[in-house]
Amino acid sequence: MARPPLTVDVVRALRLDLSRFGPGTGRTRRAAQARGSGAPFADAQALLDWHDLMLFVLAHPAARGDIAYGERELARTADAARAIGARGSARDRRLLRETGIAWTTVRARFGLAFARWLVERHPGRATLDAIDDDPVALTEAIAPALPGAQSDIAAGGHLDGLDLAEAFSGRGDPLAWLVRSFDAIAAPEAVREQVFESVGAWSRIALADSALSRTFLRGPSRRPHLVSRLVRGFELAGVLGAPLPKPRAAGLLERQAALDASRGAIAVLGRETDALATTSARDTEIHELGRGLVIALHAPQPGRAGAFDAHVGFALHRNGVPVAYGGGWPFAGGCRIGVNVFPAFRGGESAWLFAQVLRAYRQRFRVGRFVVEPYQFGAGNREGLESGAFWFYWRLGFRPVVPRVLALAEGEAAKLAADRNYRAPIAMLRRFTASDVALELARASVPPDAAELAEAASRWLVDHGAGDVARAARHALTIVERRLGLRAPKEPAVRSVWLAWAPVLAQVRSLGRWPAGDRGRLASVLRAKALDEFAFQARLVRFPRLCDALRAVAASARDGV
Repeated sequence: MARPPLTVDVVRALRLDLSRFGPGTGRTRRAAQARGSGAPFADAQALLDWHDLMLFVLAHPAARGDIAYGERELARTADAARAIGARGSARDRRLLRETGIAWTTVRARFGLAFARWLVERHPGRATLDAIDDDPVALTEAIAPALPGAQSDIAAGGHLDGLDLAEAFSGRGDPLAWLVRSFDAIAAPEAVREQVFESVGAWSRIALADSALSRTFLRGPSRRPHLVSRLVRGFELAGVLGAPLPKPRAAGLLERQAALDASRGAIAVLGRETDALATTSARDTEIHELGRGLVIALHAPQPGRAGAFDAHVGFALHRNGVPVAYGGGWPFAGGCRIGVNVFPAFRGGESAWLFAQVLRAYRQRFRVGRFVVEPYQFGAGNREGLESGAFWFYWRLGFRPVVPRVLALAEGEAAKLAADRNYRAPIAMLRRFTASDVALELARASVPPDAAELAEAASRWLVDHGAGDVARAARHALTIVERRLGLRAPKEPAVRSVWLAWAPVLAQVRSLGRWPAGDRGRLASVLRAKALDEFAFQARLVRFPRLCDALRAVAASARDGV
């Protein structure tokens, strides 16, 4: 007899069975696996749902046999997706488009760093699909990097961007040619990335059955962890206080593999982040968090971080399966934070996963205050409003920092406590987005805000530069050198940090009265900022005199003093 097909409703029911763990659930789980094993798919949506359920099984195996079962079923879904791509209905092909599973394609506008990574780490997998030539024409952007004759052809305006790339790459790869051409432009990496972004280059990734697909992509893992229960209720303080293991003693190849997995996990969904674009294997750390969970932290390469804080990205992997990504901006004990749990793993342990991210950032960067910006729970994000994401953060202890919004939220929370069936209206949830929410973990003063420091620095440059910002920056550096009794190093990377910080430090009038040891510590902090973001964060947060001085400068910017 033919096996009954897997429908969306059947897969939903099987997910409930395969999400049960602990004593007495083995028979139910085995029956669910038997029902799904080898069953045809009613349509592409059922295939997608089964595919993501198998990723859930791999991330949460209750027995070793679950791992082999999940991998076998994923291989089967890959074969079915390939068949749909070859001869499926238009509707089914459309449903599989841009899903990132095996034998599908992904079309996206990647920046220069991600395009370079695709060319170098996955040669031939990505192709140049289109060039918008908007707002800047490729012919104008690329001409300075071309040989004389080709530069003349580009300047002639007879070819559009895609024609130019195909003509000049010859029998080679147009995307690889485009990356090499931009890399040849004599400008800082950040400038080349902006120009690359402005031409609107689209790439298409043919995933086939490669390790780049969501189906087969795997990140850092050790031996599999078997799950006996899902962690739903927990004490946040206990999670945050569990000692964070030291970074895994990983060689450069292992850290590169972790970075490849982090980039791949979002690239196959047509996404990228500044954190993952500006990092490198050298600036990657791998921490084991327990229960099969591993976090890869990605700091910016030297010279690619912000003047004060930096976007340190992360990817979470459970038994090797990517389950979430995001990033934080740690600085002097504070940290803006954002997380995106992949749909296959939402519900269940989402709160525990986020708590583990907080644990990693709290201990790695000695964070005493986390801040979540309104986008995460609904500002310009309809999904965040409809899902009630605000309450996700509320239950973990985050509270609005704007008093009137806090009062509104407390009122709604009281209604929820009194009536389990009550749901806050979307209009009310939208009002909550008028405020950041913060999790206060220390009784110390609010950490200095990097954005306010940047504002203070800019204001000083305007007030002292008479329109010549470079001159004002040199003047600030002279003031700081005189007060410290130290000369800024000549190394370009370190000197640029001194120049960036000088307009802020020039506002610390007590700088010249600091003990000689503290003045030397300040120099070491600035040097670390230029060379190693992890070291910089550690030295900064352990330097209370500097943090207090920065807090005062930030307050002056906030108060308009």
